[in-house]
Formats: sequence, C-alpha cells, structure tokens
Amino acid sequence: MRRGTIFILLFVVVAAAIIGASQFIGAQPPLEITIAVNAIARPWVENVVYAFNETTPIVNGTRRVRIKVTEIDDLDVWLQGREWTPANHPAAWIPASSLSVNYAVEAGLPLQTVAESVMRTPLVWGGFSSRVDVLTGGAAPLDWPQVAAAAAAESWSAIGGQANWQFVKLAFAQPTARMSGLAAMLSGAAAFNESAALTADSLRAQAFRNWMQPVISAVPNFNNLGANPAAVLARQGPSSGEIGLLPESEWLINLSRLVNYERVVFSYPAYQVMLDFPLARWDDSQTTGDERAAVDALRDWLLNPDWQIIVPQYGLRSAVGDPTEDDTLFAEAVPYGIQLSPDFGQMVQPPARADVQGFVSWIASN
Repeated sequence: MRRGTIFILLFVVVAAAIIGASQFIGAQPPLEITIAVNAIARPWVENVVYAFNETTPIVNGTRRVRIKVTEIDDLDVWLQGREWTPANHPAAWIPASSLSVNYAVEAGLPLQTVAESVMRTPLVWGGFSSRVDVLTGGAAPLDWPQVAAAAAAESWSAIGGQANWQFVKLAFAQPTARMSGLAAMLSGAAAFNESAALTADSLRAQAFRNWMQPVISAVPNFNNLGANPAAVLARQGPSSGEIGLLPESEWLINLSRLVNYERVVFSYPAYQVMLDFPLARWDDSQTTGDERAAVDALRDWLLNPDWQIIVPQYGLRSAVGDPTEDDTLFAEAVPYGIQLSPDFGQMVQPPARADVQGFVSWIASN
C-alpha cells in the first residue's frame, strides 16, 4: 500500500474517532451543578453563566457541564450553619463577603476559596440633600458621627431640620437577614471604637450598644425596606427613609429615580466593609473531579476580561480595576459624590463567628 494512501486512511480513522467521541459526549446528559449567589451579584452572574452554558463547556475532555444559578443571602448559610448539608448543597457559592466564607468554614462547611473576588462594591452613605445638609452643614462628608447623633435626637426639629419631616428615618438592609445590613452595623462598630480591628469586647460593650440602639430604632421598618432599600427609597422617597448606608451598586442602579424626589448626596465611610464577592467551591470527600473542574472553568470564565469589563454596567466594580468615565452608571453619579477611584478608608476586621452571632442576636432583640 502506498504511503500516501496509508496517511489518508489514518486521517479518516482519526477523524472518525474524533467525530464519534464528540457525538458520544454530546449524547451524554450534562453534569448539572448549582452555584448559589448573593442577590447583589445575581444579575451579572446569571448573564455570564448563560453565556458560559451556551458554549457547551466540556471538562476533563469527556464531560459536558451545565450550571444553574440560585440565590441565597450569606447569613442564611453561616449564621446558623444548617442551610447546607453533605447531601444538599451547591457546587459553588458567591457570597457578598469573604467574611462569610470564613464564618461558614468556622461553622464546619467544607468550602475552599478558588477566587478571592469576582467583583466588588463598597458601602456608601447616601441621602436626600435636604436632610444631609442639616447634618453636615452642606460641607463635611456624611459619616457615622453625624448619623448617630441625629438618631439619638430622634426628630429633625431637634437638630435644625423642618418640623414636618418629623422623625429621623434611616435605611439599612436588615442586619439579621442581609449581609449588606450586617456590614453596615460592623462599619458603625468600627467608627464608634475608632478602630478597624473589632474584638468581642468591641461588640459587647454597653457604651457601644447604647450608641447603636437609637440607630437601629431609627429604621422605620426593616421588612418594608427589604433586600434593596435603595429601590424602596426610589419608589417612595423620604417617607420610607432619608439617609442610609448601602452597597454602592444599589444606589447607582436606582439613582435616576431617586433624584426625581430631590438631589441626593453620597460619601464613603471612614471604616469600610468591602463586599468582595469571592467564589468558593464545596470540596469534601464526595466532590468529584468533574465538579472541581467545572467550578474552576466557571472561575476562569467569570474572571475573563471580556466579562469583567461589563461589571460596571451593573453598578459594581470589577475584581481588579476601577470604573472609568465611560462607565455610564458611575459617571452620571460623580456629581452626587460617587468617586471612580475613592479612598475606601480602613477595612473593618470583625472578630470570630461566635462573637458576630452574639452581636446579631442583640440586634434581633432590639
């Protein structure tokens, strides 16, 4: 047999094998895995995961993968430590904060961080300018000292505001149910203690709790504010809340409607709890190599520059860079106090899970 004929036959055999293997893989049901995400991250993650699934990804050269997105708040996972079990858990998790991964591991969950951050959003003070100006005199940035003093005074008329504004109304996500709300309370604890490094004593001290209780009481109704207080303020205006410490992304997404009531003013707290959205993989003795490979493939997809560049369209900051003047949501908010590259202040370092659990229990009792 001529050499050329042999090469042609080998080519045909190899091509047939490749086609056959491809058809075999395609005929097999895909490995379906679930990734649980915080609500703030969900819109971007769902978009990116949809695109990932459309590529018909294959891991380890033999297994098709399909990923499903579900939503869960961080506190549902680590506060009680009973949400997930070895028999019922997602393959991966994107919580709002890396603190949540640490606390979940403390609670005994077999989680391994595979990406320190896939996006970010800081906490930002925001409020209707008429109220903020009363607290700051129209000059100094708004922060915890002015807000706590206003909450202690209770009524606007007691601090130079209009009597028809009635009581000071603050807005936070519920700190016993939402990580963004708890993050705001931890920022307040650091501000009171004038230290980013919080301890168990920091959170238990009676002087601190006496200072924080009027702040909690100044929230008209945590349930009404729900998961996204900025959206409620955008719908209902100052009657539902006048000033709040919320994720920057929520302010940005709702800014166009907020300013229908009046001008708003933003500032960054001196003690920051950055919501950094890590990616963690469930990794125990039952986790398969295909599941590990699928989560790793998703990590690479989420961190791909083509997807990171659209993160600011959701009011979020990419994992590694700041937004630019070309990012519309951020650029339009600059006149109100949002900064493209702000000084984020000191990063708060909370104590162990048990100490924070005690703090959350105290908040719940109030």
